Amino acid sequence: MTVIRQLSYGSWRELKRDLFSELFEGGVFRPGRYLFRGMGSADWKLAPTFDRRFGYLGRQERLRVWDELIEQWRAGCQEYGHAREVAGGGAGGVPDEVALWALGQHHGLPTRLLDWSTSPYIAAFFAFQKCLEQLPHRYSHVALWILHLDNPVWSKDQGIEIVSAPALDNVRLKNQSGKFTLSHTQYASLEEYVTECGSGVALTKVVLPAIEAVPALPDLDSMGINAYRVYPDLDGLAEMATMRLLLSELTAGNR
Repeated sequence: MTVIRQLSYGSWRELKRDLFSELFEGGVFRPGRYLFRGMGSADWKLAPTFDRRFGYLGRQERLRVWDELIEQWRAGCQEYGHAREVAGGGAGGVPDEVALWALGQHHGLPTRLLDWSTSPYIAAFFAFQKCLEQLPHRYSHVALWILHLDNPVWSKDQGIEIVSAPALDNVRLKNQSGKFTLSHTQYASLEEYVTECGSGVALTKVVLPAIEAVPALPDLDSMGINAYRVYPDLDGLAEMATMRLLLSELTAGNR
């Protein structure tokens, strides 16, 4: 039985026209049914950064390294006064682990969390985000992954759970409508996990040409979805300005 469905669209316009009809009866978006993740290459696996970086280690050694990394991160947050409400703990002084991990995730720490969004358009932005800088394109196709929340394979008892980290002062998490998958299994990727443990459609992979970044990114920008929305700081502002300039140069010949 197919647990990973694949859809291919030739253009951004085609995806906008047809995807919701594939996912929702009547073609009307309904929240709470899916999570979405954009990836800059259709060849990349659904694996968190920690497992990609330390996948060469055995399971027990990998978990030991993970515990050490998080202790280093927690100690740094406490020592330098960053995110004290996360590092210092929640109710009863017990640290909220997922909030601590999520804060690290959004600042470059390799974690066991895999980012998802409740918004397909925010996920599409992440899929196309770097494409303009890589044209005529380093990767030929991007992917928009869709996680089917109604599939029972997504549970802690089964091995991979959906978690919502308290956003607290993590503005990036708030603006990205973020959720996470957290793996408690030995599998190296979500694809491997659902293939071995799932039944029914658990994931849908939507593939699009990378060149569709040219029409998609200005369209998303008009919706208020841009680098400054997902990274609301000077880094995001600089990236937004660069992206708008690149789009202007690429489309200058069509004016």
